[in-house]
Amino acid sequence: MLHSTKQLVILILAILWLSGNSNADSNVDQIKNKLGEVFHRTMAHWNFDYNKLDETKVGVACIPWNDIDPAFLEGGIFEAIGFSYSMAKEDFAIRTAHQGCEQMARHYEVSDCTCQVVLIDNEVRAEVPTNFITGLKAE
Repeated sequence: MLHSTKQLVILILAILWLSGNSNADSNVDQIKNKLGEVFHRTMAHWNFDYNKLDETKVGVACIPWNDIDPAFLEGGIFEAIGFSYSMAKEDFAIRTAHQGCEQMARHYEVSDCTCQVVLIDNEVRAEVPTNFITGLKAE
């Protein structure tokens, strides 16, 4: 009986742990999707439609992780972006978009942000720092 009780407790703890990780993954996916929306909104601000660009395409944004809050994710735009399209190879598209982002950030004197890939073709590929998720929950 004691042995089966231990197994039951371990099973319950495992389920709780897995469901907690699932929620964390869900939060990361939601933030990634919001970052993709912000990128599309920023492109529209500059009179470009990312969806109409030929593949292989990449969108890079200078992401100000310390300044992002739910209001920014819902209605803000990035101060500096770069994009490329109709490229032969993904790695070249990434380099080109990254250079564009860095040049725009320098031109507009944008600081306290990091140029990072947000989209590759139509897939959100943003890397969300773990400390950002924790900080966003605390708000």
